[in-house]
Amino acid sequence: MLRALVYGLTILHLGPGIAFALLAFGCDEPEPFLGSVCSKGGLSSFMLLTVGGWVIMLVGLVAIHLVQRARGSVSPIIALRALALLAVLATGALLGAAGVWLTGNQYWFLGIPGALAVGWLFLANPLACAPEPPSGNDTTGRNSAA
Repeated sequence: MLRALVYGLTILHLGPGIAFALLAFGCDEPEPFLGSVCSKGGLSSFMLLTVGGWVIMLVGLVAIHLVQRARGSVSPIIALRALALLAVLATGALLGAAGVWLTGNQYWFLGIPGALAVGWLFLANPLACAPEPPSGNDTTGRNSAA
């Protein structure tokens, strides 16, 4: 319960913080980096950026939770891994869409393969690909009398 409260308070406070930083540093004159956002009213663009930040962080938190559950399961559950994959893809797509909306640069959609790479690093189990070690109680070919 305490962990959920800390996560909630963190997301609640980071949303406006990120929105303020984007508006403070992205709307500098003479040519603002966030042109379409800066042309709107100050409060409406702040609220829009805050809600967008909350959505991206909540989807990312859900993706992290699903990846941890899929990794922690003893036997691979295909449905859980598929949900984790969809959540990771959604996080990357939301990050890319937000970046394109803010800057107009299409390179933000590289967040999708980036999110997939990070999700794979946490979900993949490299030990499952390793060969099994030889058993220690096999005595064939040894002289048991010595």
